Amino acid sequence: MSKFKDINKQIYLMLKVFLVLFAILFCNLVYIQIYDAGNLLKNPHNTQVLAKAEEIQRGEIVASDGTVLAYSEKTDSGFKRIYPEGRIYAPVVGYVSDRLGYSGVESTENAALSGDNMSMHLLGPLAQLFESDKGYNVQLTLNPIYQQAAYRALGSRKGAVVILNRKTGAILAMVSNPTFNPNSIDADWGEISKASDSPLLNRATQGLYPPGSTIKPMIATEALVQGAITPGTIIDCGKSLYIGPKYSLTNDGGASYGPIGLNKAMEVSCNTFFGAVALKMGNSGLEKAFDNVKFNKPLDTDMITNLPHLPKFSKLSEGETAQVGIGQASLLVTPLRMAMLAAGIGNGGAMMKPYVVQSVTSASGKNISTTQPVQFANIGSPEYCQAVYEAMAAVVRYGTGTRAAVSGIKIVGKTGTAENPSGRDHAWFIGDADLPNNDISFAVIVENGGFGGSTAAPIIHNIITSILAKEGK
Repeated sequence: MSKFKDINKQIYLMLKVFLVLFAILFCNLVYIQIYDAGNLLKNPHNTQVLAKAEEIQRGEIVASDGTVLAYSEKTDSGFKRIYPEGRIYAPVVGYVSDRLGYSGVESTENAALSGDNMSMHLLGPLAQLFESDKGYNVQLTLNPIYQQAAYRALGSRKGAVVILNRKTGAILAMVSNPTFNPNSIDADWGEISKASDSPLLNRATQGLYPPGSTIKPMIATEALVQGAITPGTIIDCGKSLYIGPKYSLTNDGGASYGPIGLNKAMEVSCNTFFGAVALKMGNSGLEKAFDNVKFNKPLDTDMITNLPHLPKFSKLSEGETAQVGIGQASLLVTPLRMAMLAAGIGNGGAMMKPYVVQSVTSASGKNISTTQPVQFANIGSPEYCQAVYEAMAAVVRYGTGTRAAVSGIKIVGKTGTAENPSGRDHAWFIGDADLPNNDISFAVIVENGGFGGSTAAPIIHNIITSILAKEGK
């Protein structure tokens, strides 16, 4: 009898092991089928997705006005992806390649473009009974007039331009150079893979650069929020700010402006003023400032973006603290984040989440999804943001950004000349402009471009002038 009991115990034990293993497999299946399905569909190395792409006509990608940016053409062997606008939109739209997979919107919106309805996907293999032979169409927020103006204005220079609708966060233009031709990505791969200037990198969302003086509006806003300064604070803008016996922060060209307030300090981009402000805030204050503008938080949006690199604030020396106040030290940001910063100031504190996908529709025109504007952060009170906004207006009226000015258009901004340890300084310009059809924010960077006022600011002037001419304003 005891022998049968022992056998029953072993059977019972095996049954429990089997049930545990079955539960693990079931949970894993549920996780894959429901929670991770979206990521798997977006994975450019998913062989099932690649195989399906050969059978289904991929949806179109179009600009805000309906201009076709990508479509699939039937061939003897399947479908060929065509990009009518070529290089101009390539960093945003991306490419589809049997060898290389996907990039850009082709990657992030792969599920939609392939016609994968996530609700139907939960049915597993049964979903195949309801699938269409054509993917969904994706409409972007990119405005062709803005995109072409930005592309031409940047020209052959290495860098990036971002233009946002600052009220909604919609991306109206996004240019990165050097770029690539998505129509010949496979044929050009040998050359592209060896290129030292990274043409596949979307510099607008993934390029990391020291912001230089373009960080000063953020430092000013957050210093006002924290009470480190007031709109009426006067600080001596001498030639140098001496920090300890071995370090000093110096103004560009050794200039000295004497005791000045925020407007004048922004207008002339006084390093010693903003270095002193950063010291008043202290390391903990600076850390709170970058946390408040959420430079330490991922965007979780419909683009592939890099997180800014922030210093370890608790370990900064006084000299490094002052350097952060003028956008140097180990601080690195993307042009997209700087455009968002300008938008937050121009919006009275409301920093909107950026997005490039406006809507997704079926082949028959049925709406599948529409992106709604979402606030990403509140960076300060309207009063404090207005004070900084007016200081940035002085930059364009009288200061380092006068070459951005366009007659009849309100433009505010901040130039930046960011020290580059591996070569010539980077040229920056960020800001806001009130155009007849859009209230915009922007960021321009020219790698190794030198002085922001003479290199980056004129690019915005040219872009806005071109937009006004095209729109007949």
